[in-house]
Amino acid sequence: MTLKNPYFSLYETALLSLCGAFVFVAKTIIKIPLHFPGHSGIFIAIPFIIGAGLVKKPGAATYIGLIAGLLFSFFGLEPLHLFDVFKYVAMGLVVDAVSVLFAFRMENPAVGFIAGAAGNIAKMAVNYSVHILLGVPATFIILGIGISSVTFLVCGGIGGAIGALVIGRLLRAGVIGGHGP
Repeated sequence: MTLKNPYFSLYETALLSLCGAFVFVAKTIIKIPLHFPGHSGIFIAIPFIIGAGLVKKPGAATYIGLIAGLLFSFFGLEPLHLFDVFKYVAMGLVVDAVSVLFAFRMENPAVGFIAGAAGNIAKMAVNYSVHILLGVPATFIILGIGISSVTFLVCGGIGGAIGALVIGRLLRAGVIGGHGP
């Protein structure tokens, strides 16, 4: 049996896969010497926002998160790398929910900020949940969650706003279409 009308076109699948790969490459290569949690959200949220803003279909950011999470899980760059797929899928799900809530107006910096911040917070929540499930005492996690949630929110929001500004600039330059499929 073959699909007559796939949900994502070949172009959209390629674009979303490249965005997911860019998340992996950006986190692997870009090393910013900031020593607070969540700072990678500045450049990780950008491909999520751009992919969701260009494709404008529910599930676009989740697909990006799935590709990025599988790459992180397979190549194992962090101690709990097998669970990375859950963090990035959660981020994609939340970015998708925000993009649907705001009718895919991802070129608006305020919407980008909200989507990036919410996505990065979801990534943090899943990360802490995995640690609790693996037996890390909850008191350690509760102590670290206060400042971490603020830095995750701000850094994810900054990355989301940057992604929205990129989409807005591409729209104004005529590189991408505004409202077509």
